[in-house]
Amino acid sequence: MFSEPLTHEPPAERPLAVARATVFTPIGGPGVVEQAVRRLGEAIGLGLLEVGERLPSEPDLATAFEIAPMTLRQALAILREAGHVETRRGRGGGTFVRRAAVPTPPAAVRRRLRGLSVEHLRDLTDFRVAVSGTGAALAAERASQHELDALSALIEEMASGGTFRRFRRADSRFHLTIASAASSPRLAAAEAALQGEIADLMALIPHPPLALRVSNAQHQAILDALAGNDPNAARALTESHVRGTGDFLVGLRLGRVG
Repeated sequence: MFSEPLTHEPPAERPLAVARATVFTPIGGPGVVEQAVRRLGEAIGLGLLEVGERLPSEPDLATAFEIAPMTLRQALAILREAGHVETRRGRGGGTFVRRAAVPTPPAAVRRRLRGLSVEHLRDLTDFRVAVSGTGAALAAERASQHELDALSALIEEMASGGTFRRFRRADSRFHLTIASAASSPRLAAAEAALQGEIADLMALIPHPPLALRVSNAQHQAILDALAGNDPNAARALTESHVRGTGDFLVGLRLGRVG
């Protein structure tokens, strides 16, 4: 029913197939315009929707979100005004992703962090441990070779010495790919929501080259456990990795890091 992205890769073989599918699920509750903007904006920022990709048609997308077509048009208008999507007319037209989201200014992120309690950050970490750890355990049993290869490519990208923004995008896609490999839409949706919630906070964590190498070595260890079909090791390594990130965020909130 939905338009396919501009790629020759078969849909069934996309490493993020399950995670991508969670983008096009119903939106409920108050503020549906804002929810639609946030859903699509976060999907673009996380790379679940790629630059140049055509979105589903407006009727299909409104149906998927279970919102009125007018409501969807309002959300798309906001995204167009922000420069994240563009609408092309005529044959082969539609709404296309134009560019990824611009990072939130550091000062605004610091204000957000100051508004979060230590208890909130610890609860966020506990939830992420539960989601990411379980996702890794299931992925160790269910991941395809295509998904394992995609994870390996992301590790290589993070090791390439590019910008921290590029590292973070690959890091986010690494965890989303594991969640997608778990073949659980609910877990994939939870992981995507978590990645969206922590995206700007992660930019505040000190990231000297050594720290990035250590983080990526942990990614490699997780991948080795997945490739070895070892769910216990995959869960334990992922939980440790996630808790380390949570500890950094708590340290930042308390002024002990940075």
